[in-house]
Amino acid sequence: MVRITALLTVAFAAVALATTNDQCQNKFDVCRSSGDPNMSACAAEHAQCCSDAFDTCRSSGDPNEAECAAQNAACKGQK
Repeated sequence: MVRITALLTVAFAAVALATTNDQCQNKFDVCRSSGDPNMSACAAEHAQCCSDAFDTCRSSGDPNEAECAAQNAACKGQK
């Protein structure tokens, strides 16, 4: 039963992180497409969003560190 709970926790964390990565990208796109964007501010906000998602992933109950790192790299565009 413990293994099933752990697997479900990892699965839900991965889905939540993917959603957060999409949210980070959407915010970044909105920032860059605003009237006269400050590109460095947009990039800084995007990096902070990705870092926050990474921290959330790593601080979940029993995180899969490799999955957290892979999702963080994907969020930052380092595929």
